[in-house]
Amino acid sequence: MPSVEKTRYELVIELEAQRFSIIKCDMGLNKQNSDDHLMRLAEPFAVASVVVLLLVTGFVTFHNTRRLRSHTDLVEQSHELLSTLERLESTVKSAESGQRGYAITNDESHLEPYREAVRVANSLLTQLKSLMADEPEKHADLLILETLIDDKLGQLETSITVQQTQGLETVRSAIATNFGKRTMDEIHKIVERLRQTEQQIIGERELTAATTYWTALATGLLSTVAGLLLVTGVLYLIQKNRRRAELAAQVIEAERDQLRQSIDRAQRLENENKRMDQYMRNFLEQIEDYAIFAMDAECRATTWNRGVLNVLGFDEEDFLNQDIRELIFTPEAIALGIPEAEFGMAAGRGKASDDRWMMRKGGARFWASGISSAIRSESGEVIGFSKVMRDLTQRKRDQDELAELAARLSEADRRKNEFLATLAHELRNPLAPIKNAVQLMGMTELSDELEEVRSTMARQVEQLICLIDDLLDVSRIGRGKIQLRKSVVDLRDVIHAAVEASNTFVKEKNQHLHVQLCKDSAIALVDPARMTQIVSNLLNNASRYSDSGSHIDLTLAVDQLDGQAGWGVIAVRDNGIGIAGDRMEEIFQMFSQVHDSLDRGSAGLGIGLTLVKTLIEIHGGSVQAQSDGIGMGSVFTVRVPLSSATVAEHMGLLSSSGTTEQSEGSESAEAEVTRPFRVLVVEDLRALRTIMARLLVKLGHQVEVAEDGITALEKLNDFEPQIIFSDISMPGMTGYDLARKLREQPKTAQIYLVAMTGYGQSSDREEAKNSGFDEHMVKPVDITKLQDLFERLSIPSSH
Repeated sequence: MPSVEKTRYELVIELEAQRFSIIKCDMGLNKQNSDDHLMRLAEPFAVASVVVLLLVTGFVTFHNTRRLRSHTDLVEQSHELLSTLERLESTVKSAESGQRGYAITNDESHLEPYREAVRVANSLLTQLKSLMADEPEKHADLLILETLIDDKLGQLETSITVQQTQGLETVRSAIATNFGKRTMDEIHKIVERLRQTEQQIIGERELTAATTYWTALATGLLSTVAGLLLVTGVLYLIQKNRRRAELAAQVIEAERDQLRQSIDRAQRLENENKRMDQYMRNFLEQIEDYAIFAMDAECRATTWNRGVLNVLGFDEEDFLNQDIRELIFTPEAIALGIPEAEFGMAAGRGKASDDRWMMRKGGARFWASGISSAIRSESGEVIGFSKVMRDLTQRKRDQDELAELAARLSEADRRKNEFLATLAHELRNPLAPIKNAVQLMGMTELSDELEEVRSTMARQVEQLICLIDDLLDVSRIGRGKIQLRKSVVDLRDVIHAAVEASNTFVKEKNQHLHVQLCKDSAIALVDPARMTQIVSNLLNNASRYSDSGSHIDLTLAVDQLDGQAGWGVIAVRDNGIGIAGDRMEEIFQMFSQVHDSLDRGSAGLGIGLTLVKTLIEIHGGSVQAQSDGIGMGSVFTVRVPLSSATVAEHMGLLSSSGTTEQSEGSESAEAEVTRPFRVLVVEDLRALRTIMARLLVKLGHQVEVAEDGITALEKLNDFEPQIIFSDISMPGMTGYDLARKLREQPKTAQIYLVAMTGYGQSSDREEAKNSGFDEHMVKPVDITKLQDLFERLSIPSSH
């Protein structure tokens, strides 16, 4: 504002100087100036006429536009009223249809449309009342319609109650009498009367709107023509004055032009100043959600707006000339010097944030968000401050609640993952002796009946082990711990391994599995165990959700791309229960079931497909489900990127002829016959310790047992084992501590140490290796792995 005042004073001085110069130059030209004066009077008159015409035109156009908009809104309101009437009548008919369907079929699913119609009817009646609020002549019909609808819905409700209490025949007899037809006819008559009345009103309103439109169009056209004529006249006068001015002296013309420019500039500046003052005054007065006020250098309030009353609770008299630091800052903030720091920052940097707890009149606290700014003079001195603030207490509380909720959810998710990992580990301990006991029974000649029981137990134990592995994988996924051990493999070998893993479940349900593989190699850089898990899970799902005797097709094909290795495409097709279209994506979510688990006892945990999707995606592939619907079977297609033959040869997988070589340990020559070993089993769980010892004895080895690490060290005084199987989690001394002690002593440093534990993550294997273990086995240990271990140790070159 000071700069504006300075410019205004400079213009006044400039105008006076120019006026004095013009007086001196005009001393000999009075007669000519008199004519020019008359012409100059005509110019502002013409300009004023244009301005007046524009104002009148604008006012008339605005008035006509408002009228047109008003009539258009009324037409829209009438159409909305007709639509609401149609919906209301349709809703009552839907309620009646639902009640009749229930009365005829006695199926309560027909009551859902009835109940929905009852809920919607009241809302539609309320909407009609709102639309007819300005039309009292329709209120009588609306009141009758509301009464009839209430009667109709009451009759329907009574009919439903009678059917539920007195039986179906009573209601059917009542329906046969068409006792509700009269009420429905009356409703239809009232609706039809209201509809006809409203359609007549629509016609009248559309006619009025059209008349208003043409009136506005004619007015605008006339105003435009008149404006063009006036502008043409102004241009003519300007042109004429310009020709007359060229006859005057150059000095007078230049001074006159400068004076005119200065006057126009001063007038525009003054008008703009007044307009901005009025605009800001109106703007600040209308703002009620923001407290906006100014202060002097001592922080005393100098202005007030309605927002101060709404946000801070202070009237204008209570607020002006008061030190706002004592009014709105909390005592704690004042004690910490926050007001001085805030205004000091505003003075130094120009502005400062004030997002903090503040006080209203009376001491009530609220969370304020806003900014304080410095007001400076022309010399740069701080002469006051301005403050803008609003009440965001509810948002602050919502943010705090959301943050607390997010923290609780994160903690709950972390505990869930820890629980799953711990649960899986704890389940492995009791499963280990059960599995070993079943394997031990398999090494004994049993009757056919007992062998069938043992086989069933073995299959169920394997199923439990698979479920536990899935639980561990779920935990790893939640913690981002899934790691791949990639190698170049032929996907055909993966298919064979998966079929072997799932063949038990397929045979148990007498299902027919047909496998069709591509003729050429399908080489991919993948984790073989994880890829086998992917295909096996899909086969298990196909078997689980298909009936006995059904068919399952497993195919492997190569989708070759020009100049690239292409994709390996694995498809599992079944003719089982199928998948509903709206659940196609949901089935890949954690713990989701493709079918009601109460309907199918073997529905599983609902994590298999989640693991499939996660594992194939971290391999760079994808999985897709397809089904024609319930009962139409399903197809799961897995796409995995293939590797080139050059990569495979570099990894040593392919021979020069391009055929897949046998991996290490699968040589055609048979391993040497397993020789007996001296074995020490260290396990704190008595059942597992006993069963493991008996199993190893059955395999032909000399076995001793110890319940903890300390007992194992004592046992070594009179027993020299060649192999030690040791648990990790044991009281007193862990398996890691035992391994370190054994490696420290020369007498026991060469013993082959095998960690036998329920923890099977990569970090657990790495820690076991660093502690001194030669091998890591996850409980429950399969007998074939034990036999493979003893066979390897029986070969002199491998020990």
